Amino acid sequence: MRGTPKRSFLKALLASPLLATASAAQANRPLRVGYIVNGPDKSIFEERFELGMRENGYVLGQNLTIDYRHQLRPDHDLRDVMQQFIAARVDAIVVATRGGVLAARAATTTIPIIFGATRDAVQEGLVQSLARPEANVTGQSFHAGELSAKRVQLMRDAFPQASKFAVIYNIYYPSQIQIDEAARAQAALGVELVFRGIAVPEGLDEAFGALKHEGVAALFVVSDVSTITSRFRIGEVALRHGMPMMMSNKRYLTGGALMSYGPDISEGFRRAARQVVRAANGTPVNHLPVENPTHFELVVDLRAARALGAEIAPAILDRADEVIE
Repeated sequence: MRGTPKRSFLKALLASPLLATASAAQANRPLRVGYIVNGPDKSIFEERFELGMRENGYVLGQNLTIDYRHQLRPDHDLRDVMQQFIAARVDAIVVATRGGVLAARAATTTIPIIFGATRDAVQEGLVQSLARPEANVTGQSFHAGELSAKRVQLMRDAFPQASKFAVIYNIYYPSQIQIDEAARAQAALGVELVFRGIAVPEGLDEAFGALKHEGVAALFVVSDVSTITSRFRIGEVALRHGMPMMMSNKRYLTGGALMSYGPDISEGFRRAARQVVRAANGTPVNHLPVENPTHFELVVDLRAARALGAEIAPAILDRADEVIE
């Protein structure tokens, strides 16, 4: 005998994802998370983290409290914030910078510490092993060998008639790994690379003007968590000086950059939520490996190309995973 419309409706309602999430939220024990935001404002990273928590059965205002605090500069002293987290008995601490991890690690050896993004967790001294992180620290690491060299190559391929490019990096968060990788690509590709440290965001305008005057055709912006939060300012300055930019992931393109190649860092914060839930519910941190990205994509923004008056080699457009019209 077939079910009545009312029973069918109830069956469909019980199977719905929204109700399943609500039911999971009621079943899971409440969690309090201490979260250090890099910069003065929340961003796509925090949106993705909250999404990841919902996917794992934790909903803000129901069974989840997130105590957001802000790290405005790399030298921001976080000791008091960490002590407040400890006093509040947070179940986990989430950070986005190396300095945040070190401050959290100095404050506690028992509360799980999860980093949403780092360039190379081993080289930066955050863990000794990706597969079995020691102590109470794990998270997401986004270094995948020779990515910076690949970005320089793609930049050269996009502008095959040019021979002079630049690699710029934030002096507050210099990534020697990315800089060294780009430098090794210089001889192999037969291009001249200008390396320039810039105070982001206050030094952008002067530096971009100087690079344009020096005949730089395009530049690669070495990634860090503060350059992505400053992407609109970086894009504004680049457009004003007519400077095409290669970035490390497509989240930067919303600011006006031309191309990107790499993983989606914001997805790391979504995955970090799963690590937070598991660690806060008793899984030993050394059973939660540091995760690396597995998918890399080339994205070209033709809106930026038109604004810059830049002609991109057709071969690059053919190779792109996504072309934004």
